[in-house]
Amino acid sequence: MAPRKYGEAVLHNIEHAPEYYQQMENDFDVLELTQRVYGRGSENMLSLVKKFWYQYCQFTKKNPVATLKDISINVLYAFFDWLLRERKDRLGAASSLQTYWNALCLVRKQETGCHQIDPLIKSQMHGVRQRLANAHNLRKDKKKKPVLHAEDEFELLKTLYTSTETTFPHERYRVQLALIMQLAGITGNRPSALLAVCYQHIKVTLLPDPKSGEQPRVLIEIVFHHTKGYLGEKDAYVLLCYATLAAPSASVAIANEHGRNEFGIPDVPNEPCLLLCPHIPLLALLFADQAFAAPSLNSPEQLFRLRIAPGQKQLPVPLKEEMAERPLFRRCKNTVKGIQISEEQALADSTLRPQMINLGSIAGMELPTGPYTFRRGNGQALDNSNDITDAQRNIILQHHNSSVFQKNYASRYMPDTQAAYRGLKPQTALMRAASGMSRTIDPRRPRKLNLAQQAEIDRYPDVRLLRRRLKSLLQTFQDQKRSITSAKGTPLYHHYRQAYQAHRNLRRRHEKALLTKVKERYKKEQPVIDIQRQLKGLPMAEQEALQTAEYVFEERVHAIDALFTFATSSTEEECQRRITAINALIALCKKQEIQGFRRHRADNKFKEKQTSVSPPPNLSETFPIECEPTQCIFCLGNEDLSAPDRLKNFASRGDLKKHFHRKHLRHHPDGQPIPCPHPRCDVILNGAMHLQNHAEVVHKTRT
Repeated sequence: MAPRKYGEAVLHNIEHAPEYYQQMENDFDVLELTQRVYGRGSENMLSLVKKFWYQYCQFTKKNPVATLKDISINVLYAFFDWLLRERKDRLGAASSLQTYWNALCLVRKQETGCHQIDPLIKSQMHGVRQRLANAHNLRKDKKKKPVLHAEDEFELLKTLYTSTETTFPHERYRVQLALIMQLAGITGNRPSALLAVCYQHIKVTLLPDPKSGEQPRVLIEIVFHHTKGYLGEKDAYVLLCYATLAAPSASVAIANEHGRNEFGIPDVPNEPCLLLCPHIPLLALLFADQAFAAPSLNSPEQLFRLRIAPGQKQLPVPLKEEMAERPLFRRCKNTVKGIQISEEQALADSTLRPQMINLGSIAGMELPTGPYTFRRGNGQALDNSNDITDAQRNIILQHHNSSVFQKNYASRYMPDTQAAYRGLKPQTALMRAASGMSRTIDPRRPRKLNLAQQAEIDRYPDVRLLRRRLKSLLQTFQDQKRSITSAKGTPLYHHYRQAYQAHRNLRRRHEKALLTKVKERYKKEQPVIDIQRQLKGLPMAEQEALQTAEYVFEERVHAIDALFTFATSSTEEECQRRITAINALIALCKKQEIQGFRRHRADNKFKEKQTSVSPPPNLSETFPIECEPTQCIFCLGNEDLSAPDRLKNFASRGDLKKHFHRKHLRHHPDGQPIPCPHPRCDVILNGAMHLQNHAEVVHKTRT
């Protein structure tokens, strides 16, 4: 039997010859195998700095490795000056120079094996960074790090469910985003740890009510595996926290048997606000995926009817083993039937962050909301709690010491120091509201540029120059009488894509800069306008109407009604209240919204107006065998779509054909037949002909 490679796991019962280990010693690569293993984000940063270093050395005709080994301060000054000019659109803070310098030191260690930097060069780099920051007008003030409290989370969740501007490709995204925000606030975990949760990391258990109630309490435990490590695995702990409107209380217990971070989240008796309860969306996702191992456990009504056997202290509710590695938060995929939820692919961080930022903008918050705003809110709640020590807070947040929290997470908004100095009772509620993000909510704040401002960007000289170049390349395609897609792989297509991306990126940078100026001008001028109107006896300025859709899902209306119910006093009514909310979110998870993005882009050309929100029309229970020639059969047969999207009529047969190929046929594997999606048609499709002529084909068959 040939010996296995030493890079693989070696079984203990297999003995290798001495020559095997002698060869291992001789082939050991000190430079590569002794390097510390970094996370994906750090690796990307090192690769970026390494790429720029090699580009600079090629530009100045230097040997990159030799120059890096015998590094000098004059070369460093020239390199960072060149880097600031190359990255002027992305590198705008003086603190970023320190990050790039640290990354360059690690790149030097990886490329040359030199672990030490001359102390004189380290000292000189302080002055170099200061002078470069002044020369390139880099921002020296620290970036604002907003803290998001539970009441701020309530405003975001309310906007998520009620605002018709919050559109997603699939309604499961809405439920997933709500649960991610709730878990981020309760546990304080980083987004990478939240998005990596799989079904094998979740446990559902029924525990006896401490108050001797007959109804068992539901405990949900989540093990977070993908936490950030410091030279290895983090210390394990078990955190039990209660998701209440106030700051969650937590207690640290002994390490669990898995050696991982496990959070237990019990249900809150007589929950005052189901909108903040993580049990509702989490159980809805589990039931929507039919994740419970018991075959007959298919609804929340059955879950709340379960009881603990006499003599037992718990009743575990196991999940299916075959779904152990399936991510809880998953992304969308395009299929023949439209947008569906993937079974294997987890939701990406690049998708989560824009969704949170957009949600905060729609809610009217001034500062951007992101996963770390929840983490900082959790850290501040733990720091203010009398039941949590600094050591416990560091364990919960996975910090090496308290200096990490003080430098990066502690709020710079000071508590009521006046009360401390004068011996008064601190006004905790008022100061908490003053430091929260809800304070900045203003729905009138501009969120995008108007048509006049967009036209102003088109008149910028650099934008016009790139647009002329793009038009020249398009004219070349027309002269050659060929389409852009048919030229893929040619130098002309490559030049066109470069010009297109350069024009798009430049325009986006100008849009972002102009929108920032518009917001700053609004922040200074609008309060003066409001004050003047009040002093002159004029009515308050009316809030601008938000852009709304023409309808919302009937399932979404039911979800809103169920989540915004008042707490009850009896146990039976509370169980029914939770069952109704979970069922509403289960139904919502099965719906997809594909018209929202298209409508949102089209509405940019027209004046925004507010439309009353009403439930969509109901479909008839029996479908006619014929459908209209301009209706999409796939959409008509897709029960996950809303009624208006299923019954939509396209303007022409040509538009319908484009819709077929763009949304359905191009996602179908070649060579495989497609059953007709019409509810009352059993024709096996051989191509697009039956789809485009469904009404005529079926009509001829009937006659």
